[in-house]
Amino acid sequence: MKRYVLRPDSFLARLIRQLHYFRFLLLPSFLLLLFLFLTQLIFLIIGYFFPQIRVVDWGTVEHGQWVKVLAVRQETVLRAPFNGELNLLVEEGTRVRAGEPLAEVINADYSRSVKKDGRLALRTIAWRLYSIDQEVLQLEKDLQYLQNQTYDLEGQKEQLRNIMATKSELLRTRENLIRTGNSFLSDWTENYQLVLSETPGIFSTKLDGGEELDILETNKTNDLFSQVFKANEHFTEKIKAGKPWAKIIGGYTQTLACKLPAGVNLDPPEEAILHVGGERFPLSFVATDYTNKHWFFTENSLDPQLLNKRTFSAYLIYRRSTGFRVPSAALNYQEQTGWTVITSVKGDKYPISVEVIDKNDQWAIVKGLPIGTAVFYR
Repeated sequence: MKRYVLRPDSFLARLIRQLHYFRFLLLPSFLLLLFLFLTQLIFLIIGYFFPQIRVVDWGTVEHGQWVKVLAVRQETVLRAPFNGELNLLVEEGTRVRAGEPLAEVINADYSRSVKKDGRLALRTIAWRLYSIDQEVLQLEKDLQYLQNQTYDLEGQKEQLRNIMATKSELLRTRENLIRTGNSFLSDWTENYQLVLSETPGIFSTKLDGGEELDILETNKTNDLFSQVFKANEHFTEKIKAGKPWAKIIGGYTQTLACKLPAGVNLDPPEEAILHVGGERFPLSFVATDYTNKHWFFTENSLDPQLLNKRTFSAYLIYRRSTGFRVPSAALNYQEQTGWTVITSVKGDKYPISVEVIDKNDQWAIVKGLPIGTAVFYR
């Protein structure tokens, strides 16, 4: 008989010495594990001999898939006219009209010399100048229209004289306003700018670099998903000439490109629902690429939860069926009888054949059962 002797400095010897200190915890731990095992076993036995009961109701079965989403929108980038400081006039996420003031920019060299009252005066003057320019533009259109007319020449001459007089008065007012602005800031037309929205939309300073994406180039879709789009977290008042500092999200819809996981091949749906952060957003199908790995949808809520994201993961519900619903666990299938469920009439259980319209892991839509029928399942 061989005899093995542990060296005192060996790993196994050190482990045995450590177990000696924990010998009082081994028995309670074993008893706890045994209790948990017996508890689960009891629940299984109860579930087998005492099945649950569910009443047939009206419900929906949904089929979904986790996808990667890329948001593409109609976005107009605002760039700094010169090095300066910004003063925002609207809040983040505000829906603005065309021509609405968004911010004012003052040249960095003069920003401290212009006081609060001076900024307010320049803002008022700049807004009035914009209104005058719009009025002059409309008058020029009226002039062009009247000059092209060939009837009622006397009446046209009178109208032309009135329009020309109005235009001259507006231009004189414009010159006076510019001179008034120079009293607050010299050469203010070059060192101050009131930023106006050129198009209606949603104002945002959260730039992530994806404002000019083009998903029509389908061969680059995979590359777009691999890029990192990170929006700036903090707004800064300092801006540099030519650099973007904000954007206008135009239109009332956005395009969401959904990328299916590798190995998943599904038929594109006409409609779908995107589940993001506990909210559900209906989508309308637009197109798919030649690989059927990218589905393109239109989303028209422009919810802030979606506008704050460029790429993200979401649960896409691509198919839904509505009808009489039973738990999937209540279904039994045999080749001879097909799908059946167990119900009870006057205390006796017996199977009923049903037609399965649709099902997922939790629920099934069936035909052949009236609403309110009790079915058993484990």
